Amino acid sequence: MRRFALCIMLCMTLGSALPTFGASESSNQGERALASPQGETIAVSREEWDALRAEVADLRRELEALKAGAATQPGAAEGEIAAPPAPGPAETGGRYLALPDISLIVQAKGKLSSDKRDDARDRVRLCEAELGVQGYVFPNVKADAFIAMSPAEEEAAQAEEAYLTYLGLRQGLNLYVGKKLVAFGRTNLLHCHSLPYVRRPLALRNLVGEEGLNGQGVAVSYLLPTTGDLFAQLDLGTWTGEGPGESSELPDILVGPGAGFSDRFNTARLWASHPAGESNELELGGSYARGPAEGYATEGSGHATLSGLDLTYRHFGEGDSRLLLRGESVWRREANDLAGSTAKGYYLFGSYRPDKYRSLGLLYDWSEFPQAPGQHESALSLILTKQFSEQYYLRLQAVHGNRPGSSSYNELWLQWVWGVGPHTHNLE
Repeated sequence: MRRFALCIMLCMTLGSALPTFGASESSNQGERALASPQGETIAVSREEWDALRAEVADLRRELEALKAGAATQPGAAEGEIAAPPAPGPAETGGRYLALPDISLIVQAKGKLSSDKRDDARDRVRLCEAELGVQGYVFPNVKADAFIAMSPAEEEAAQAEEAYLTYLGLRQGLNLYVGKKLVAFGRTNLLHCHSLPYVRRPLALRNLVGEEGLNGQGVAVSYLLPTTGDLFAQLDLGTWTGEGPGESSELPDILVGPGAGFSDRFNTARLWASHPAGESNELELGGSYARGPAEGYATEGSGHATLSGLDLTYRHFGEGDSRLLLRGESVWRREANDLAGSTAKGYYLFGSYRPDKYRSLGLLYDWSEFPQAPGQHESALSLILTKQFSEQYYLRLQAVHGNRPGSSSYNELWLQWVWGVGPHTHNLE
C-alpha cells in the first residue's frame, strides 16, 4: 500500500508540473529547459526527458488500473483503493494447491474354456473398476490413491494403493510411505490393466500373487551414480503382509497361493539398463523378498523367501514400431525347523508392435505349486491387441495349456479396458 500511495503522490506532483513546463532551446542541442512551478529553470538531456515522460505515463496507467479494480471490488468504499487480491496457485507455482488428477479405469473380461471345472467360463463380467486420485499435498510430496471395486468377485471397494511419495529427499533418493505394490520383479508395480496380456503369467500368479505382491510400509528408491549411459536403481522396502493367500485343491482347478507372507517382510530389487546402439536397450534386474509365512508344503509356519531374475530387450524401429522380448524366473523357498521345499516358475514373452494401434504377442509360461510339490502347469498363448486410443483398447488372448486334473485345455480371453482422466500411474 505504501508503494501505491507513493505512485499516486508522484503522479499528482508530475501531473501538476508538466502542464506548466515550458521547453526552450538551450545552447546545447539535445537539451531542454524545464520551468518548474516555482519559476526555476532546469536543463535536462533529451534522453532524461523521454525517460521521465515514459515513467509518468506508466504510473498513470497503473493508477487507472488500481482505480478500476477498486470500483469493481465488493466492499470497497468510494475513492478507496483496495489491496490487490492474493496470487493464486498458478501464479505462485504452488502445484500442491491445485485440484487433484482424477481417473476412472474400467475393465471387463470374457472367457471361453474347455475345462468344465472352471465356474467362470462362458461368460462376460465387469471384473474391475478403479478410481485413481492423485495430486501434490506439498511441494515435492505427491499423494496417490487407487480405489478398486470388483463386481465379479462381489468385493467391496478397497484401497488397492494409497501412499505418499517424498521426491528428491537427496539427489536421486525418493521415499514411499503407505500401502502399495512392492518392487519385486519386472511387472509387479503395474496394475492389471497396464499389463501386456489378459491373464497374469502362471509363475507370478502362483508364486507371487494373483493380484501382485502388496504391502503396507516404507520403501526407498535410489538412483545409483553411474557413468556413461548406464542406468541403475536400488529399491528397498519393509512391509506388513495381508496374510496368506487362498489356494484351491483337486479336483478343482489348482491355483497357487502366492507369496503368503503373514507378517512383516522385507524386499530388495536392483535393476539396470543400458542402450545397445541407437535403437536397442537391455535391462537386467534381480529381486528378493523374505518374511514369515504359513507352510503350504511343510507342516506349521516358517519363513518364505522369494527371489527373481528378469531380462528385457527392446528394439525401437522406424516410426512407432517396437519389439519387446522378456524372460523372468521366480523361486519360492519355504522352510521351518523341520523341513523345506522349493517351487519355481518362469515365463518368456515377446511382443511386436508395427504401429501404435496394433500389437502381436506370444507368451509361454510354466509354474509349480507351493502347496502341491511335483505338480505343475504350462501354457502357450497368442495375444492380439487393438489400441483404439490412449483411453481404450481391446485384447484377445488364446491359450493352450496343461494343468493338474486335465491333460490339456483351451481358453479364449477377451478383455476391454477403457478409462477417463490422466491415468498417471505406472504403465508398461
